[in-house]
Amino acid sequence: MLRLLIRKEILAHVLSLRFTVTFMLFLIMVFAGIYVSVGEHNLETRRHGSRDRAYRHKLDDILKEPRDWGAHGRLERLFWMEGKSDAAPPAELSWLGQGLQSVMPVGARVTEDRSEPLGRGLARNPLLGLLSAPDFIYMVNVVLSLLAILFMFDAVCGEKETGTLRLMLSNSVPRHTVLLGKWIGGYICLSLPFLVATAGGIGYAWVRGAWTPSAESAIRIVALVLLACLYIAVFFNVSLFISTVTHSAATSLLVCLLVWVVFTLAVPNMAPVTAKIVEPTPAPQKIQAEKRAIDEEIEIRMDRLKLTTGQLQYGDAMEKAREKLERERRQRHRQWDAFYERACQRQMNLAQTLGRLSPSASWVYAATELSGTGPRAYERLVTAMRRMGEEFGDFVQKYFKAGTEPGGRDWPRIRPDQLPALKVARGDALTDIGAVMGDVSLLVVECVVFFMLGFVRFLRYDAR
Repeated sequence: MLRLLIRKEILAHVLSLRFTVTFMLFLIMVFAGIYVSVGEHNLETRRHGSRDRAYRHKLDDILKEPRDWGAHGRLERLFWMEGKSDAAPPAELSWLGQGLQSVMPVGARVTEDRSEPLGRGLARNPLLGLLSAPDFIYMVNVVLSLLAILFMFDAVCGEKETGTLRLMLSNSVPRHTVLLGKWIGGYICLSLPFLVATAGGIGYAWVRGAWTPSAESAIRIVALVLLACLYIAVFFNVSLFISTVTHSAATSLLVCLLVWVVFTLAVPNMAPVTAKIVEPTPAPQKIQAEKRAIDEEIEIRMDRLKLTTGQLQYGDAMEKAREKLERERRQRHRQWDAFYERACQRQMNLAQTLGRLSPSASWVYAATELSGTGPRAYERLVTAMRRMGEEFGDFVQKYFKAGTEPGGRDWPRIRPDQLPALKVARGDALTDIGAVMGDVSLLVVECVVFFMLGFVRFLRYDAR
């Protein structure tokens, strides 16, 4: 009996205009989203290569400077003025979802006393900051969830209006079998066009060279597609549940659209704003002002040290005292940086917690982590930039200990491979899958809860 009901639902959907429109929208929207993001990914990859070559040529120009000191000598340019710059590679699967890729630094520049991110400059279209990128993650989040709502909003109440439901239940067919048949048949008709469109988009990315097949990336893509199917099932069950609590297709559609707006637009967008009010962070200008105050204090203590000790400016005792004060300055700078990062982390954690009241936010958080463009990827980049800055500062200290005073013999030549590089750690696929299991569990719970609510409500539904 269940097989007959599933077949009946599939035939009813396939022969309807709704299925044709849904199938065409899936093919057009999903493929178009991947088409646009593949082009952007390939362009970003070429830009990364151009940046990397430009940074290497600049470093070679600095190291070829014949003068050690003087007006913008080699050591002055490298250690204090221009420093060393490295480009950060784009995420391998950013063509599936931009995530934080658009706001991530494209590289890092380090000098003896600071490290700073490098922005995109004029290379990025400013309008992309106003409009969301129509990538795969965005399409699933907004378009496919809406289509799932529209696909099932009249599954029960619509058949009640036409009298089909009363005729069906007048036979010796258990109600739970009827509901399972509707769910399985409807979900098959909804998921098949999505899988076909996704397979076509992935094939296009492979042909264009945006994706190089590997076990690591294949695991991520499979996990992302399965997660998308789960996310679609949540809204599928939401519309099924609403259809069982209403007795009119028009009323069901209105309620479904209201729930969709709350889940996909209101809650995810209000969560960061609420977190910013509840858990504010100090202004970056205040942190910089505190650092400048530390620098001024250290300079005053250095000048006072010269007056009280009577030591020569370049004597051993003064060098040791200067190194001690310099270490103190760096430590206090790092304390302020850590304070600011902790405040930002608390705000981000609160925003994520509030956003997870909606399945839309859970999908975006989990999907961007799987594509390598989520908050964890951003943290890995920031950690790599910080590590590069610390290693560069240590290199400068060791270099000066091995050298002589300015004006003496030539300082040791520096090779590019001696300098620290920006090494961004890549997340392991299984590790990232484990990291998103919390969001996956939320989606599973929401899917089961809405289905059970619809199931219980259908058992008592008045089909007359």
